[in-house]
Amino acid sequence: MNTASLALAGPRKTNISTTGKVAAHVPDLIVYGDLSQEVPSIENFDGVLLFIDISGFTALTETFSMSSNLDYGADQLTQTLNQYVGDIVEEVLNFGGDILKFAGDALLALWKVHRAHINDIITLALKCSLSIQQYYGVRETDVGLTMRIKIGLSAGHISKVIVGNNKHQHFVVIGRAVDEVRLAQNLAQAGEIILSPNCWELCHRKLIVVEKIPDVRAVKLKLIKDVPTSDLDAFYQRCAEHLEDNHIPDSPGILRNTSVLPPNEELEKGLRKFVTRNVLRKIDDGQPLEYLSELRPVTIVFVNLQFLGSANIYHLTKAIQDANSFITGTVYPFRGKINKVFMFDKGCTFLCVFGLPGDKLANESSQALDCAYKIHRFCARSLMKISVVSIGITSGPVFCGVVGHNVRHEYTVIGRKVNLAARMMMYHPGLVTCDEIIYAESKLPYYFFQVLPDSEMKGIRNPGPIYKYLVTERTMLGKAYLTKQRYEEYPLLGRKRETDLFEVTLENFKVSRKSHIMLYEGLFGYGKSQLMAEIAYMGQTAGQKVVAMELGKINGLQKFFTIQTLMAIFLGIDACKTYDTRQRILLNKIQGLIPDSYFCLLNKLFHVKFPTSEEVSEMDNEKRDVEMEAILVKILKKAAEKEILIFVIDEGQFIDPASWVFLDNLLRAIPIFIVMSLSPSEYKGLILCSTATRILGSMANTYVKLKELTPAVIVQKACQDLGVVSIARELEMFLIQRSHGNPFYCEELLRNLHTKNVLEFYILDENEENEDEWENLFTTTVIKPQESEVLDTEQTPSYICTITQNVKLHNIMLPPTLKGVALSKIDNMNPSEQMVVKCAAIIGVTFSTHLLLHILPRWSKMKMNQTLAALVETHVFECFTEGKTRLTIQTMDVFTYELGNFPKTLVTSGRGSDLGSAIAKRLTQEEAVMHCKYMGFCTPLLQEAAYELWLKSQKTKLHLKCVQYLESDAHRCKCCGKGDFVAFHHYTIDSTQWKVEGIIEPDRDVMSEAASAIVSQTLLSLNLSQQEGSENKDAVAKLDTLSEQKSSKAESSFDFLYKRYTSLCPVEMDSSIVSSNFENAALTKRLVRREMVMMYQAPLTLQDSFRAEEEEKTFLYRLDEIIWFIEYGVKKVKMRGSCNCEETVESIIVPLSNHFRVLGHTVRAFYYLLESAAAYVHLSNNYMAFTYLNTAESLLKNLEPKQKIISNFEKSVLYSLKGEVAYNMGQLNLAKRLVRKALEFMNKGFPITIIGAFFMSMVETSKHRSHQKKQTWDAPSSNEKRLAVLNQQCHCFSLLWQIFSLDPSINSKKLAHLAALMMVNCAEESHDECQIVSAYMELSLCCQMIGRQQDWMKYEAMVIERSSHLGIVGGELVTIAKLVVSLAYMKLCLGNLPLAIQLGYRGHQMCVQLKKFKLDYSTLAHLFSALFLSNRHEEAVHVLSWLEDLSFRDDNVIGKAYFISACLDLLLHAGFSYKPFEFCLDFIHANAANCILMSQSGIMLGLYSSMAIWFARLHYWEKFKGPFEQARRLVRRTSGSLFANYGFCKFVECEALLLQKCIEEKPDSVREIRGKTLKHLEQILTQCSTSPVYYPRVYHMKAYVHLMLGNDQQSETFLDMAFENCNENMLEKSWLELSQKWWFTGQEPMEDWWLKFAPNFPVWKPGMSEDDFGPIKQYKYLLKMPELYFGHESPETKIDDQMT
Repeated sequence: MNTASLALAGPRKTNISTTGKVAAHVPDLIVYGDLSQEVPSIENFDGVLLFIDISGFTALTETFSMSSNLDYGADQLTQTLNQYVGDIVEEVLNFGGDILKFAGDALLALWKVHRAHINDIITLALKCSLSIQQYYGVRETDVGLTMRIKIGLSAGHISKVIVGNNKHQHFVVIGRAVDEVRLAQNLAQAGEIILSPNCWELCHRKLIVVEKIPDVRAVKLKLIKDVPTSDLDAFYQRCAEHLEDNHIPDSPGILRNTSVLPPNEELEKGLRKFVTRNVLRKIDDGQPLEYLSELRPVTIVFVNLQFLGSANIYHLTKAIQDANSFITGTVYPFRGKINKVFMFDKGCTFLCVFGLPGDKLANESSQALDCAYKIHRFCARSLMKISVVSIGITSGPVFCGVVGHNVRHEYTVIGRKVNLAARMMMYHPGLVTCDEIIYAESKLPYYFFQVLPDSEMKGIRNPGPIYKYLVTERTMLGKAYLTKQRYEEYPLLGRKRETDLFEVTLENFKVSRKSHIMLYEGLFGYGKSQLMAEIAYMGQTAGQKVVAMELGKINGLQKFFTIQTLMAIFLGIDACKTYDTRQRILLNKIQGLIPDSYFCLLNKLFHVKFPTSEEVSEMDNEKRDVEMEAILVKILKKAAEKEILIFVIDEGQFIDPASWVFLDNLLRAIPIFIVMSLSPSEYKGLILCSTATRILGSMANTYVKLKELTPAVIVQKACQDLGVVSIARELEMFLIQRSHGNPFYCEELLRNLHTKNVLEFYILDENEENEDEWENLFTTTVIKPQESEVLDTEQTPSYICTITQNVKLHNIMLPPTLKGVALSKIDNMNPSEQMVVKCAAIIGVTFSTHLLLHILPRWSKMKMNQTLAALVETHVFECFTEGKTRLTIQTMDVFTYELGNFPKTLVTSGRGSDLGSAIAKRLTQEEAVMHCKYMGFCTPLLQEAAYELWLKSQKTKLHLKCVQYLESDAHRCKCCGKGDFVAFHHYTIDSTQWKVEGIIEPDRDVMSEAASAIVSQTLLSLNLSQQEGSENKDAVAKLDTLSEQKSSKAESSFDFLYKRYTSLCPVEMDSSIVSSNFENAALTKRLVRREMVMMYQAPLTLQDSFRAEEEEKTFLYRLDEIIWFIEYGVKKVKMRGSCNCEETVESIIVPLSNHFRVLGHTVRAFYYLLESAAAYVHLSNNYMAFTYLNTAESLLKNLEPKQKIISNFEKSVLYSLKGEVAYNMGQLNLAKRLVRKALEFMNKGFPITIIGAFFMSMVETSKHRSHQKKQTWDAPSSNEKRLAVLNQQCHCFSLLWQIFSLDPSINSKKLAHLAALMMVNCAEESHDECQIVSAYMELSLCCQMIGRQQDWMKYEAMVIERSSHLGIVGGELVTIAKLVVSLAYMKLCLGNLPLAIQLGYRGHQMCVQLKKFKLDYSTLAHLFSALFLSNRHEEAVHVLSWLEDLSFRDDNVIGKAYFISACLDLLLHAGFSYKPFEFCLDFIHANAANCILMSQSGIMLGLYSSMAIWFARLHYWEKFKGPFEQARRLVRRTSGSLFANYGFCKFVECEALLLQKCIEEKPDSVREIRGKTLKHLEQILTQCSTSPVYYPRVYHMKAYVHLMLGNDQQSETFLDMAFENCNENMLEKSWLELSQKWWFTGQEPMEDWWLKFAPNFPVWKPGMSEDDFGPIKQYKYLLKMPELYFGHESPETKIDDQMT
């Protein structure tokens, strides 16, 4: 052996065998010891011990463990810990030492040596100690804490004791030297080295200079005298010879021989007994060492055994073996593990941990406490020579992982909770103590605990209350009151159906007078206790006798506890403190009911002292129990004769068997109503008695399975818990996404945020206008809304809750309680499943299976698919399409409970499963997974918990692998032409700022938009030239025939439309959907043929402003040619697949932004955040766009002023997208301001004053004319960066003209026209024909909206003409489709309904051809509106069925909202039902807090207003308040869109109906509501300039309001104006005719057909026609005059008279 190897050996990277990996967790003392001995075994030897304590480590672990940030805590703790401890370990190994134990903030090293050579080895250990103090004695950390080292040494006789069994073994070292080394370390201060007395006696005293310590025999080392180099070499040579038997490596490149151990099955089998199974699973699975470390909530149990001074080594060995055996047998069934066993100060300490990776259970705290009680009782009574048994129990987040060096480390737990448990154990000897979390989570009655006095504990700040666990039960009546109380100001939310069912069932019980049981089953946290409290309150207020109690797990083990407590509460003796009081009350209850001699039978049950009678004394125990139960039955029977008895039992699965038997007899004898809650997770592992099985499984019971709360209720609960009326939208989404409908999760999340000072509260100023505040864009009042002054005049102060500035909610770690719930599921997985879940968590909630395979460490695709199939089967993952289907079902099922029978599989023994069918099912699942491209977590909470298990260094590596894989696909889908979501975005990025360390940049293979346009034109030319060839003569001839024969064209148009559906649907839709769509094929054929014939044969006879010009007819012809051409004409045109942009955003773009934010690369993170926001705007999800824009802006603000890494172009994009979101939300002033700022970043000004606008208009008009004169079709510019700027400018000007067009002032109209003109000029400069056509289409729409009719017609014709130059491939075809949809929308707004219908059918057809289904939602909605307003109900219903199939198939909430809005229109104005009102109401309630819908203020305004109209017409005014208030708040956020104006019209109708009510019932409030109504009427009249089709509805409402106010003449005038503006609006015309007849010409009251059938309207079924409904035109609600004023006295006069 090399003499220098002791001090100079260094690490060397080698391929370590599995045997070597296991040996790294075990000291050489074990590896090279005799593993064949029977346990317990004892080995005696001499040696030197070195104890190193790291002071300051407790504070360090507390600082890191208490961090709530995902990027801070476990990772930095691990790095700091292993860098520091690893250096110390390497130093010890270099000096030939053996690391015996890692004990939290300390480690114990050994030099095993013969007694004769111990003095040299003491000197060697001292040199090692000095080296450690010199190089590592002081270490500064990044968090400002300093770590210091204290060292103690001892030497002498040592005993190694191995305890355990054939599976699990532990070793301890015992002896005087072990005791002294700890005492020596305790005497040391930071930086000191202390020698124990025995060590000082055995060392070379001549070489060592020491300082004596007063009053003790130990000494402090000062220095070791210098010796000549030759003597030093000789010293090391001697030491090497002395340590020959210790297997010191003789190679300078090896620190420890175990690192190069060859595979040795026998040795490995012996060593595995000393390593915890959690670690072995990871090693066997081949996972890297660092994957063993994580931060997780666990339960710590420290057991300390102090022995008598007379105990010798054999006594100690026997006691430790017995203790180890009992502790192992006690904790292992509950997945507890013994992590460490060590012996100091005549005491042995066991560190037990519950909840290690792979061992998490939901109720581990109560199990740990129960185990601790059993361990304490056994050790105190049964162990040899035992003196004191002390146990400390804590629960909370700790670091669980590998500590040490690569060649010698141990798996341990470190953290504040570990230290606290150790201190509790030492400071409270002889007791079982626990912290506040254990106390709360044990769910034991309070009388099982006693709060201990506060005491200071070393290194522990603010430990909180410490509880002593009372291991002996008190001789008193049990107390099991409901822990949840019912408060009037804290109503139960989201469980109305459950409470309604209770009331109905109770009423049936009163009639039948037969015993009945109601079972409410729900998962943990679903609010069962709160529901039980509510039911108890409802029963008491109804005058019934209610006895309510809550049980715990321990009560199931206490014989007759349930009945004892139930009867004590019933008799009113549960709260009595003395025997006398209890006996006196009981005597009054039972006297005269039973013989006096039987009173004593109740002594044991109720702890009373009635004299024992002779008759009872002669009874045996069984007879006494029978008679005692008969007495209880008599008491209850007498009470049941007078009143209804209701027993409410929370957590009924914990009823003890004896009580079940009594309940069974009681239910047979007396009519009792029992309400019981059950937790399936609690009784899943319980074996219920046969009586319980029979009672619970009875078919006569009412079984209710609780479901999760809807998002809307979760938000309401949050507001209720916080005492506010509104919370920030960001907080809403945070709670909805993380609570998953579980009210307890919601409470824990709020408690965690409040504890960390994340929440801020402000008084809500109702008069404050928040329209111009970006931060409040999505802040909505969701509970306790301010009622209308007319309905409720009471004013109370209100608060709102927001998020502290600069706090990122997505960085907040899960509360330990919730993390524990998720980890309990993760820990039930095998290592392979855990690895897949953790790697998938890095990618996100939705992930690509290809990417998952890419980042999994050395996995095969087969192994991954097998693991994924298992996880899908256990509902951890779901395929993306399966998730869509599942969500659709959930959305339709909005009930919060299920009725049925009790699940017998939970109370009876399980049956053997068919192995063959299980294998077949797994194979089928694997095959499905193989074809699944995207998957997602069923529970996002699981993804968050799994993500938090990684350390930061691990995350970084995996995030780098993700971005390398994803970036090549970070663009629009093929259906949308690829490219960036922000046009030409990537061309604007500075390449020097784009690079990321660790990423190899792939060559970009993305064709630019300009190049794509050129290729599209080339392909079109080639296709057309080929089409003219011989191979396509038939196609050309068919096209010619199509153009010449109009009548036949109508037929052929239908043919291909109908064929398109029948051929496309089997591929795109479920067969059931196809059959439902085309059940009535003849009707569909008649519908479309009618449109075609009407278009081509019937002349258009509309007014000039609505007349379809010749260009429009030509355009319609061309559309039919294009549609046919795509279907039949060009076989070489490759059709696109469905639009996958949403999947791309969720699985690629958004994850990329998250990956780069974690990596700290601001440029790329900012880039992908903008792409994410733009994509979500494209997908109409304004809230998600809002979220990512906020994140991007936060990144921008956090940059240093000198950092110029974000370009002005991207800043412009940021503000333009913010402006677009603000515009979509109706905040026009804010949007205007943001868009102007976006233009400033591109040095493109827009005038503020009208004078500036005048001069700029001249310049832009000149440019426009210049472009008009050229009329050349140039190729797009080759400068992509220039194209990006021009596209961005076009986008900004497009937003500006739309914003200004909504302002009716003349100046705003001029500014709108100027913005549209500048947009067109920018488009012309780009030479991009698609952009140009889109720009002119918008200019035409702008001219229409500002009243420039001639310009509108001119530009519309120009658009139609220029669109003829577009090809039918690529983005140009999509532009044509958007043009068709825009024209249909424009014609609908103008009221040109026939042309809107014709264009709508074609637009829908092209959307289906191009598979642009998201565009098709609005197309079908507008088509339905046009048909509905035309009174063409049969066709409208058919279109509505298409919209239903499409929206529910794709689970698109906006499409569903369109559908629900249309269903409500049919109910309110058509007089028949397509879907019942309750269906619509459930959808609105279920999606009230949906972030996507809430961003569509126009749609939501219409939905809430429709609800309010329904309730107002039926005079349900209490139900009217809620939706009316929601609509009132949305009015101020409406834009000028068609749906927004329609919603506004409906809201005005609500106000009109409310005015009618006030005139009849509250004349004093008429003036106020009249003013608001008239103001809104004028506002909507002005706003409808963008949607003239609704002028008749506005004038109709004005006529009605003035009629109610007594202005008959004005009413008639407005009615005439409504008729004049009807044109093709037959729906409004028919309603106007009824109103006119009813108001002015009716001789007698008309029959109101609407009220006659409401609310149960006839239902439209497939195959029906309008003829089946009779006079459907009369099914209109009659706007009646207030009954109070059917005389000639007007309300105005009445009010004035009252004021006088």
